Amino acid sequence: MSKFFKSDWFKCITVLLLLSVILGGTLAFLNDLLYVSPKERTQRAIKKIYGVEVTLKDEDILLDVDNGGEEESNEFGSIQKIYKINDDLLFKSTGGQGYKNGTITLWLKVVKTSDNYKIDKVVLDGYEKQTLMSKFSQSYYDKFLIDVTDSYNNGNGIFLFSPKDEVNKLQNPMTGATKSANAACNAVNTVIKYLTDNNFNVGGNA
Repeated sequence: MSKFFKSDWFKCITVLLLLSVILGGTLAFLNDLLYVSPKERTQRAIKKIYGVEVTLKDEDILLDVDNGGEEESNEFGSIQKIYKINDDLLFKSTGGQGYKNGTITLWLKVVKTSDNYKIDKVVLDGYEKQTLMSKFSQSYYDKFLIDVTDSYNNGNGIFLFSPKDEVNKLQNPMTGATKSANAACNAVNTVIKYLTDNNFNVGGNA
């Protein structure tokens, strides 16, 4: 038995066990150190959109799945957060049917004008299974900031977005990443459909 403890096998096993313990402890420490809570992630997103920190009151939180709320879903995707900031509505929305059936999650700021609402800002929050997201610069998301009212579509219903040329849809393509663009469009369509179903007048000039 004493020969085993002096063998190279024992030394190797001991070193590997020590490394596993040390690395496991280091990873656990870093995980705690670098952990960002859902609340902090939300505050960072709001600051990115508004340029300043915004304190949310309870009455400003219309929906928040992190606080026990239930997602609002439709055929395009789901909404996880809705905040009322002054006269704005801020949405966190996830669009489906992306590459490998993955998703893209966006923040959308919808502002109130004199008599309606319009999409004012769109910012990427995250994604799943999408491999070509480096193609999507902010200029791509800015193409969603246009009039989407019924009147703009000659009374044929609200405009929705698509990466392809489709009837009664506004095209927002991305060359080489059509499936991912589909998920991005659906994240925006989810919000437009929600606003329409809840009797908001979505529109205005970009």
